[in-house]
Amino acid sequence: MMLLNKLQPPNVQPAALILLLGLMLVLLPHFSHLPLWLSLVTTSLVIWRACYELQLCKIPGKLILFLFTIMLLVGIVLSYHTLVGRDAGSAMLLGLLCLKLFEIKSYREISIIINLALFSIVINFLFNQSIAVAFTMLLALAVLFTALIGFQHNYKKLSQLTPFPIDIIRSSEKQHFKLAFKMLAQAIPFAIVLFILFPRVDGPLWGLPEDAFSAETGLSDNMSPGRISQLSNNTSVAFRVQFDSAVPGQDKLYWRGPVMWNFDGYSWTAPSNERIAISHFEFTGLGEKTNYTITLQPHNTFWMFALDLPSTLPDRSRLSANMQMLSLSPVQKLKRYQISSYTRYILPTYSQISLERYLELPETNSSSPDSNLYKSRQLIKKLKVPGNPQQTINNVLNYFATQDFYYSRQPPLLYNNPVDEFLFETKRGYCEHYASSFTVLMRLTGIPSRIVTGYQGGEINPLDNYMTLRQSDAHAWSEVYLGDKGWVRVDPTAAIPPGNIENTDDAIRLNSTLKKPSTLFKSSWLSKQMKQMHFAWDAINNRWNQWVLGYNNKKQKAFFEAIGIPDITWQGLSQLLFSLLAILTALLALIVFSNQSKQYNDIQHYYDKFLKKLRKADLTKENYEGAADFCQRVILKQPDSKSAIEQITQLYQELRYKKYSEENLKCFKNKINSF
Repeated sequence: MMLLNKLQPPNVQPAALILLLGLMLVLLPHFSHLPLWLSLVTTSLVIWRACYELQLCKIPGKLILFLFTIMLLVGIVLSYHTLVGRDAGSAMLLGLLCLKLFEIKSYREISIIINLALFSIVINFLFNQSIAVAFTMLLALAVLFTALIGFQHNYKKLSQLTPFPIDIIRSSEKQHFKLAFKMLAQAIPFAIVLFILFPRVDGPLWGLPEDAFSAETGLSDNMSPGRISQLSNNTSVAFRVQFDSAVPGQDKLYWRGPVMWNFDGYSWTAPSNERIAISHFEFTGLGEKTNYTITLQPHNTFWMFALDLPSTLPDRSRLSANMQMLSLSPVQKLKRYQISSYTRYILPTYSQISLERYLELPETNSSSPDSNLYKSRQLIKKLKVPGNPQQTINNVLNYFATQDFYYSRQPPLLYNNPVDEFLFETKRGYCEHYASSFTVLMRLTGIPSRIVTGYQGGEINPLDNYMTLRQSDAHAWSEVYLGDKGWVRVDPTAAIPPGNIENTDDAIRLNSTLKKPSTLFKSSWLSKQMKQMHFAWDAINNRWNQWVLGYNNKKQKAFFEAIGIPDITWQGLSQLLFSLLAILTALLALIVFSNQSKQYNDIQHYYDKFLKKLRKADLTKENYEGAADFCQRVILKQPDSKSAIEQITQLYQELRYKKYSEENLKCFKNKINSF
């Protein structure tokens, strides 16, 4: 039993298996966002259909398929709580597409499945627009086109009547694959023209209004114990940086993000209704400015990151009173902006915000040993130096350095009194634990303080000379207000002895005096090659982001300015677009028809040679006579040459009216030459 009951099995089975391969290629990128159960179900259905094609099992009946459909819909509702939207809708489509494999009875169902698979390729780009997904989908297109060509070719061959019985010459799937790639290659110039000239609009190229970016992760405007440590093993890229000036030292690579000041005893927040936006802010920059360009990955929030402290604002951005840079709209597509920063500065407080805001703590009974922050209050009494806030800060940092604290990516859970529990019981935490406890201790001494989150460090790619910041580089530190010195950054995690940092990567990132990773341990040849491959792949992804995903309205205008067409309008773009598409269409038609003409001339040239040989035997083909009729008349006169004449006529008809191939043409030439 084969995929199409109406077609002969030997001609259908390869195309059916190729179709299933193409469907698996379409499904692969979806597995990253589908529930595990649905990934297993869709894969199992495709494998089941493949086993049926290989005659290893039977397909389920209508009742079982109906029950499968009901269970699929129930599972999607339980997983997504809806059947609409990007996530639930794509999951339902993929599940029903795989179930459709068991309802194929004619060529119509084949066409529906291939078209749904092509639509699923487009859906892939709603979730992931990486270069790996793009090339996987290009391969999936080629495989699906190969299957479509195979089905159509077999269907036409088996349904066509011939004037005399001949054996059907089956085209190889390899030829179908070549034809599919040829079709894609012919489409590439059209795709390039559309990509360059199609008018760019603001907003993401791929997206839906409601949930197109719901899966993005990263920093937020609230911080609680364990919030940032959840990102410690997340190696996805947060942003990339191209420096136009010297790269600052490791101890200066603090990338400022959300700033939080409100503390409820457990979490730090920055209420959006209290966020004051300003157009500019006066501060004193010390030393030279650092100039650089950031390519920010979409994260569906307003955060924009800059080296602490930004001295300029990019387009469509604003500054909060806490010197946090914010986009005017959520970052839902790749965002590239040029900016300058001072890594040394004097930052005064914003005059319209009282410093009392940065001293607030939850109300507790300070005299009760069971109350929140009781132990912290007792500790700070010992560490505080009245009238000398800098010495108080040094004493707290020294406390972290000498009291056996550890920097850990798997800190113990903290409950009702997280600051006291961390300082006096667990003594194991990530950056948010140290920043939170330090900021609380500062407020207990009367020093205004706040939490700053962002990223710290970065990895330079030596192949393309840019820096990559990943989610695993997420970091939190404190800022304290010291009168004439203004707001001063204090990173309490830097006080932790290197030997008490459990992860080597964290130790290198947080301590600029440590040696580079390559000198901390002996690297094998394989690990070095893997590192180089990692850098090369990241460099390719960076170029993809810059020139493909980052090709926006501004870059489109810059491109036309570079080729001498400044201030081009949408009308001009449209006219140029349709003109070039018309020219490409005409060129493609000319190439196709000229190739067909050349093929026809070659075929006719050798057939005329065959007719010339027959004329020597007084056998002349009449103008009204077809090749098949002439073949029958010649056989009556030369029965000894029946086999050769039939083969030559058969190949002639194959080449002229069915499927042209170089292999058949070569065979045609050889038989005529030897006739």
